[in-house]
Amino acid sequence: MRLRNSHTQAAVALVAAAVILAATAVEASAASHGRGWKSTRYGRKGAELWVEFPRLLFATGAGYRENYDVTEGLGFGLGMMWGISDNIAFEGRMLQTNHTAGAEDKEWDIDLLKVGARYTFLDEYRFQPFVGTGWAKMSIERDTGFESEDPFERMTGYGAYVTIGVDYIHSSSWSGFFRADYTHGGYGHRTIGLEDETLDEPLSGNSVAVTLGVAYRVPAW
Repeated sequence: MRLRNSHTQAAVALVAAAVILAATAVEASAASHGRGWKSTRYGRKGAELWVEFPRLLFATGAGYRENYDVTEGLGFGLGMMWGISDNIAFEGRMLQTNHTAGAEDKEWDIDLLKVGARYTFLDEYRFQPFVGTGWAKMSIERDTGFESEDPFERMTGYGAYVTIGVDYIHSSSWSGFFRADYTHGGYGHRTIGLEDETLDEPLSGNSVAVTLGVAYRVPAW
């Protein structure tokens, strides 16, 4: 078993080394052909992936019952950006925060799917402000678990968002950011258990959120 384990570890190490060398070669090749990144930033052409944490959201819309507002919530997010120039890019984000609502302080989540565009300023500097806007799908749900007698509940709706923030370019591959979002919309459908219904009037789903994040530039893109 020790021999097999050592062979496995050696194989994993070789594969990891090959991946690192390949990524380095791609980056060097891009730079040699004039497609490399600037010395203080990686540019907005191409793609990056990021993680948002912590994400703090203040919701002003109705909770899972019409006459309750939700408390502030903490969560995280995942995102991807595709830049068509050093200033203009398109982004997609999946975001979740945990909240409580109602007199019984029952726990539930706000899930947001956001797709939009953004514009970056001062692209020659390490600190780069940006603004953006786009479309948002909103879901608010309470998964009670197997031990609870309460039914599963979810409300869904649509809206729009605006965002403002600043990137800090640490290197050609890594950056950090701070951003704030305002999302405006309404929940128009409700699911309780397996039954779905359309609400007579959409329930307000407005929210304000602030978040920190870390982004990684995808070298091959």
